[in-house]
Order: sequence, then structure tokens, then C-alpha cells
Amino acid sequence: MRHLKIVIIFFLFLFIAKDSIAQEKNYRFHKVFFYSFTKYIDWPESKKTGDFVIAVYGQSDIIPLLEEMAEIKKVGDRNIRVVKIDDIKSTDFYHILFVPSEKNGSFPKIKSAMNNQPCLLVTEYENMARNGSMINFKDVNGKLRFEVNNTTLKSAGLKMSQELTRFGEEIN
Repeated sequence: MRHLKIVIIFFLFLFIAKDSIAQEKNYRFHKVFFYSFTKYIDWPESKKTGDFVIAVYGQSDIIPLLEEMAEIKKVGDRNIRVVKIDDIKSTDFYHILFVPSEKNGSFPKIKSAMNNQPCLLVTEYENMARNGSMINFKDVNGKLRFEVNNTTLKSAGLKMSQELTRFGEEIN
């Protein structure tokens, strides 16, 4: 009986570790897409000065990966600054705001606070592009893909390059 408990605990540990590693690997690909967004999305001239700010709503495993990217990459000649936020005010500005799947219940409040600011709203939960997210990550047969809501992008004053559009699925 004791051996059975040990075996069950061992397999439970393996399952949790495998899930954790899969999540980190998945976010490694997110990081690459985030940097592509900085290059292939055009913000209004008034938002092209100072640091390029990427905000993450709540705690997420993507934060250290984005910070790693920010240490070695730039947006033009601008530094990238990654911030973790727990509250959104309509007076705050971020170039990119990432809402992890665990926080998707807060999305209506977030969307309202952003109120068509030129902030790229990025999510990772099913149907979020149809619900007002500008870019939504999704898993397609084990590969990371994204959906693009061009209508929402344009209404916020953002423009996406055709090069990037080819890699995403357009949602209207």
C-alpha cells in the first residue's frame, strides 16, 4: 500500500512538472511574437517617445521572459520596460497590455478603462478576439498562433503591417 502511494505521488509530480514546463515553453514563443508586435504594429506619433512599455495584468510566468527580452532588445532606439500591474486606470498608458488567461474575467473592465487608447490589448483565452481583444493567442494542433481583430486595432489608432497579418487569423 505504501508503494502505491509513492507511485501515485511520483506520477502526480511528473504531471505537474510537465504542465509547468509546457507552460514556460509556450511563453517562450509568446516572447518572440511580442517582439514582432513591437516591429510590425504602428503606434500614433504621439506615442513614439520615451520607453516602450509592455504591461502584464496580474502575475504571469511571461513576466521574466519579457524582462529578459527587454534587456537585450529595443524598439528602434527606445528601451523596453516591462511592468506588472494589478489595476488599470484610464489615465495610464501602455503600448502593449497582456491579459493572461487567468485574468480574462477582468477583460470587460480592462477594455472599458482602455477606451480605444492606442494600446495593443493582447489576450490568450478562447474567443477574446471576437470580444474586443486586438490580438489573441491560441493553440492550434500544439502550435502557437494568434487571431487579429483589425476592427478593434483600427479603432484604437493602431496599424498592423501586412507582414504580421499573414501570420495571424483575421477576426471581425
